[in-house]
Amino acid sequence: MNRPLVNFWLNACLLVAYVLLLWSSTVLHFVFPPGPQAGGWTLWGAGYLQWRGLQFGILVVLTLGILWHVMLHWSWVCGIVSTKILRSRGRPDEGSQTLAGVAALIVLLVIVGTLTAAAFLTIRRPEPGSSHAARVERF
Repeated sequence: MNRPLVNFWLNACLLVAYVLLLWSSTVLHFVFPPGPQAGGWTLWGAGYLQWRGLQFGILVVLTLGILWHVMLHWSWVCGIVSTKILRSRGRPDEGSQTLAGVAALIVLLVIVGTLTAAAFLTIRRPEPGSSHAARVERF
């Protein structure tokens, strides 16, 4: 399979994954009641938690597709950054491009990990006895 055809199918799959993510997010936001109140509600045989799992699965597929897309175009990205943004005369060699890609991926993973850890460490439970705490326990 030639490269333009691979790019076409990858872009088509990315579009489908994006539309599915948009649709599942819309269903969760507008069709189901908010979080704990959605206990017991089902749509096409799946409850809120199954829909949320589907949404996250689609997000993972979309993320992997975007990663693959960027990998396929990495030399172009490095060339643009090098010549247009950094204003250097030559394009970086393959080794430098690989190191830059690995470094960029590590930086992104550290940012996501740090933000997730910050959210995990700073989340607060509802006060015991509050009406919200009772609703959460039933969910």
